[in-house]
Amino acid sequence: MSNILVVNSTRAETRVALIEDGLLSEIYMERRRDRGVAGNVYKGRILRVLPGMQAAFVDVAQERAGFLHVSDFYSFEKDLNLLDKDADQWPPPSRGKISKKINISDCMKEGEEILVQVAKEPMGTKGARLTGHISIPGRYVVFMPTVSHIGVSRRIGSEKERKRLRKIVETNRPPGTGFIVRTVSEDISEEKILRDMELLVKLWTDMLERFSDVKAPYLLNEEPDLLLRAARDLFTTDIEELIVDDKHAYKRVSEFTSHYMPSFSDNIELYKATEPIFDAYGIEVEIARALSQEVPLESGGSLVFDKTEALTAVDVNTGKFTGSTSDLEETILRTNLEAAEEVVYQLRLRNIGGIIIIDFIDMEDARNRERVYRTLEAALKKDRVTTNALAISDFGLVEMTRKRVRESLVQYMCDPCPHCQGRGQIKTRETVAAEIVREIRRDAPVMEGKNIYVDAHPDVVSYLLNVERGTIQELENVFERKINLRGSRNKHVERFELADAR
Repeated sequence: MSNILVVNSTRAETRVALIEDGLLSEIYMERRRDRGVAGNVYKGRILRVLPGMQAAFVDVAQERAGFLHVSDFYSFEKDLNLLDKDADQWPPPSRGKISKKINISDCMKEGEEILVQVAKEPMGTKGARLTGHISIPGRYVVFMPTVSHIGVSRRIGSEKERKRLRKIVETNRPPGTGFIVRTVSEDISEEKILRDMELLVKLWTDMLERFSDVKAPYLLNEEPDLLLRAARDLFTTDIEELIVDDKHAYKRVSEFTSHYMPSFSDNIELYKATEPIFDAYGIEVEIARALSQEVPLESGGSLVFDKTEALTAVDVNTGKFTGSTSDLEETILRTNLEAAEEVVYQLRLRNIGGIIIIDFIDMEDARNRERVYRTLEAALKKDRVTTNALAISDFGLVEMTRKRVRESLVQYMCDPCPHCQGRGQIKTRETVAAEIVREIRRDAPVMEGKNIYVDAHPDVVSYLLNVERGTIQELENVFERKINLRGSRNKHVERFELADAR
């Protein structure tokens, strides 16, 4: 099956779907009004230094201040002092990270202006994670001006090709800087790689020049929008085609590829059918499936995803699957093997990060546990996001982490339920009715009027008037007051009000 990129672009939103072997593997979304900030470089101002956390909060012109840990701090003072267009003395020949033992108060002061990059998008109530170690991605290489290092993508298997690429970069990099050679550089000419390196170095020196001329907070360099990032980062030799459904977007991505990656220009297609492109490729169905809590397995089993503040729990159930044999262990093994692959698929599709606990069905045979774990490991190798998984415990649990790089699909597309405030449940009408009865018993003795007025949800009022009619009459007799119940559709089912006067 083919690997393709499918782009749905409108005035308000751009969505990019990566389809591998005919299956939707990853989905990226970006709305015009709230573009992501990851990768942006800012001149920021330090708002607060927290010695106890060895961190600082930095104003980078966002709704919430960014978070900068001392280990991610880098001083650009030498770079700025040595920056001179008429002399070949930038960058400085040696670089060094901040020592872990240093106190943050010795290197950062409130009100100080610094150069930082957004390493992670803001998530929930947390601001962006910042770093002083800048990385600027190009088509073929990633430039790291603050570290002296050369890396080559592990996906480039040929040792001869790896040595060739490393030599090109080593020979031509500015002293003291670093580059990472990307997978798409394989078999690419030296001329193209050098041009990419020169563009990135020029972009960096331009940022340093502007740093001295502007007042913080200021955006020094903005990452391209999702459309161009997808073309730059995802449109590799493994992808046979990039299909776009909008003429303007098609023109933009065609111009970008013809300039930076001309060999890919012929692999871009404008979608012209009347059926929406995400419907035609079955993507909308998969997105809806990825937003649900329960995911059915082909065998009849299921996965259940539960998100908490600290972690995501994935429960594997056999469900309707009973197997074709009388061997229970074999039935459980088959369900767990299928679940191992589906869990990884769902983690990628939903973009779930942080701590993840997978509760496989208990297996008696240690060899079966090992087999399931190996299947999980093999599936995780396809994930471009960094993951780390521990072996299956005797209880059938796998503890793993997946790097958070952006909001999950649910966080991006959904808001907490206004009725349950995200708890996933609300009190029953019986429970609320009992609370009203207790509230009347508590407040009636101190009320002055001859009437007690209760405003509640209609379902709760109906329950009180029918099922609990005797209880209401008893309260009226005890307190010698008339209880008036009124239903209001505007009331939350858990909310009610008591008063002794209108």
